[in-house]
Amino acid sequence: MEELIKEAQKGNKEAFTLIILNLKNDLYKIAKTRITNEADIQDAVQETMIETYKSIKKLKNPEKFKMWTIRILINKCNKIYRKKHIKDISIDEYNMEKFLITNSYKEIEDDLNFYNLIKDLKYEERIVIILYYMEKYTTKEISKILHMKENTVKSHLFRARKSIKYQYEGGEKHEFNR
Repeated sequence: MEELIKEAQKGNKEAFTLIILNLKNDLYKIAKTRITNEADIQDAVQETMIETYKSIKKLKNPEKFKMWTIRILINKCNKIYRKKHIKDISIDEYNMEKFLITNSYKEIEDDLNFYNLIKDLKYEERIVIILYYMEKYTTKEISKILHMKENTVKSHLFRARKSIKYQYEGGEKHEFNR
């Protein structure tokens, strides 16, 4: 992947296209945690790709490309979110047709179960859970991506896990120390 990134930094459009195709599903899933309107999600992902393409030459560490791209995406999503003045975030809406085409039945079932468990969490908790469990970032890396202290990331993870465990065990939605 680093070689592709270096090629893209030299202006190789095909290399950049391959990188984006590799990241597109991850970007979509992350955007879906912040905004629910399908058109807005697509806009955020597309704007992220455009900005990434324009700025890739400025990236000093190719190994941090994905983290850098996710940060751009989160900023785009936050901008759209603020612009729309949305008060609550939901993950209930799914573009099932696209989802069914790109994933196996087992992956779909696992993702739906996962999203059902996290849908009632606060945005900060949802994004931390997705970055930690789905994207496999460490708490330190997440703190850099989200520009928050590592202990804050750990607190969000703790509260999210506790809420998910309670919900999974059949309890009602409950807010823990918020």
